[in-house]
Amino acid sequence: MNKSFSKPSIKLAGDSAVNVDLGGIIHPEINFSVHTFSTHIQKNNPKWLIQIIPAYKGMLIYYDPLGIEFVNLKNYLLKEFETMEKSTNNTSSTLITIPTLYGGKFGPDMENVINHTKLSKREIISIHSATNYLVYAIGFSPGFPYLGGLSQKLNTPRLKNPRTKIPAGSVAIAETQTGIYPSPTPGGWQIIGKTPVKLFDPERTPPVLVNPGDMIKFEPLKSLKEFTEIENKIKQNKYSIRTNEINK
Repeated sequence: MNKSFSKPSIKLAGDSAVNVDLGGIIHPEINFSVHTFSTHIQKNNPKWLIQIIPAYKGMLIYYDPLGIEFVNLKNYLLKEFETMEKSTNNTSSTLITIPTLYGGKFGPDMENVINHTKLSKREIISIHSATNYLVYAIGFSPGFPYLGGLSQKLNTPRLKNPRTKIPAGSVAIAETQTGIYPSPTPGGWQIIGKTPVKLFDPERTPPVLVNPGDMIKFEPLKSLKEFTEIENKIKQNKYSIRTNEINK
């Protein structure tokens, strides 16, 4: 990946936060710079820092206004951005494999996607599982990954009438994105499958399985039996999530 960074645009977002914009479009390289810069600042651990919330093409930084003035904060961020540019080398990312059973009772919107895309179920599964998806951001609910890179062939609009409750583990698509519902929540994305893997578990350390900057690859399961076997192993703490390090 080309490590060329755009100079950040820094603006106030209230009396104790700044919005740092690193690009005008949603793009993997811009998102890479977001997470690289976020990590860089957190490693410095300045006393005034309260929280950093990375997003698609920028981040929201909460800070203590009694600990630093906006002008000084802006100068600090610009200086540290230049430092990051000079020190950034090739980095790796964690690729997390998510076993998924597509269609059937776990994919109630598969027919909607078939009718909209004019593709067969087999083609949809093949296309959806062929990509390493970048985790652009975590949001909406704890552990929900917004995944970029969905094939244009699968571009399907959101449901006209969102569901009031979507089962945890549901794999869904909406327009140019795909994602996984970590817990039962309302939602309007098209559900095409389900994973037995828990993306959010408050009893686990850390509770969230994936982080911004990680990659996710969906692995199609062949049967409900295979799904249930993995589900039981997870309940018994005998299942290991498959991960690999890949170069960005």
